[in-house]
Parts: sequence; C-alpha cells; structure tokens
Amino acid sequence: MRKRTLLASVGSGVALSLSGCMGMLGNGDSESNGNTYLDAKEWEGVDDPSNLPFPTHGEALPSATLPAPLRDGSEFSMPGDFETDLLVTFIYTTCMTMCPRLTALMAQAQDYAREEGYSDQVSFVETTFDPERDDADAFREWADKHRVEMDDDNWYFLRPETEDRAREVVQDEYGVHFIKTEPEDMDAYMFDHTGVILLANRDGYVERAYKLQAEQNPESPRVTRQEINDDLATLREQEG
Repeated sequence: MRKRTLLASVGSGVALSLSGCMGMLGNGDSESNGNTYLDAKEWEGVDDPSNLPFPTHGEALPSATLPAPLRDGSEFSMPGDFETDLLVTFIYTTCMTMCPRLTALMAQAQDYAREEGYSDQVSFVETTFDPERDDADAFREWADKHRVEMDDDNWYFLRPETEDRAREVVQDEYGVHFIKTEPEDMDAYMFDHTGVILLANRDGYVERAYKLQAEQNPESPRVTRQEINDDLATLREQEG
C-alpha cells in the first residue's frame, strides 16, 4: 500500500491545497530507474518527486482489482490484466470542473491512437471515487457526453464496490486525494479532488504523471492534448 499522504508532499515544500475540483502544479517525473522508455522531466517547484502522493516516472502502477460495470461487471486488475500502454485517471460523473477536462484529454488521446492505427495497443481507464452515484447508466451517459468511443473496445470504467473501497484504492494506493464537500447528506454533494492522468507502459511502469491546473491559476504550465499525444507516440515508437 502506498500510503503517501498530503503531509509527505507538504513536508517537501509542495502545498497540495484542495480548492474546488483542485488542480496541481504542472507535470513532470522523477529520475528513471530503467523501467521506462521516456526520459524523465522535472517537476516545477518540486525537489523530490518521490514525495508526491501519486506514482511518478519509473514507479510501478499500484495493483488494484475492480469491477467494470460496462463489461458485464467483470473484474479487471490494473495493471496486470492490461498488456497495453495505459492512460489512467480518477473521476466522478457529476463533476462539472476538473473531471470533464481529464476525460477530454483522455478522449482526445483515444482519437489520436485510432488515427495512428494503434487503438489496440493503448487502454484508457477511468476509476470513479463516487460509487454511490456512478453506476453503468451514469458511465454510459458520461461517455456519450464527453465523446468517448466505446466501440474502440479500449476504454474501461472501473467502479469500487463501496466508498471505503474507493478510498482504499484511489486515495491510499494511487495517492489521488478526494474530499466530499457539503452537503454530504444530500444527492447534490460534490468533491474536492486531485486532477491527475497517469501514462504507463505495457509493463506497468509510469512514464508520465500529468497534473491538471486549477482554472484560477492561468499562469501555471498547462497539460495539453499535444503533450500527451506526443508522449504516447514516442512511447509507442520506443516500445516497437
């Protein structure tokens, strides 16, 4: 279990404040450990990326097994059941700020993989941390709204069975923090949460971690569709 906490990041001088659907500081990676194909990048304002709560360059994706409601409820183990490159993120489908941006970047990468002829070599995984509301119907509506091409057969929605299981996987294992906001006891509750996309190679090691910025921080570097597509293309070329 990763159990990296916000305190670790704050201790390294990185404030990961939660504000709305929160953004982060930029994108980058730690030094390579020989398990990756892409060169490492520096994190803006981060001295030691190993203290970040989520996995970065050269680290193995944490293992987790979760049901996939749109695939007859079959369980999938990440990364073990995927023999492809992976783009992974964490959402909830009633989100109106960060999650649509995360999904748009993923869907654009899906389009790019299709155009370049390697849809079968990349899998796209979105895991919810709101299992109370995110069921199969919610995922179908989300996919349709955000132009996810389910017919490509490379997009997976994973749903932890309970809120406790969601916290165990998303927060404790993957280091993606989320906090339910008021009103907690009503259907209209929302979440403050980290916005991150992980690109992993077919061996299950992280090549890139992309942190989305808060909308109110326009001066910070932003994650772009082109950046993700370029990294994916380079990874595919290097893997052969």
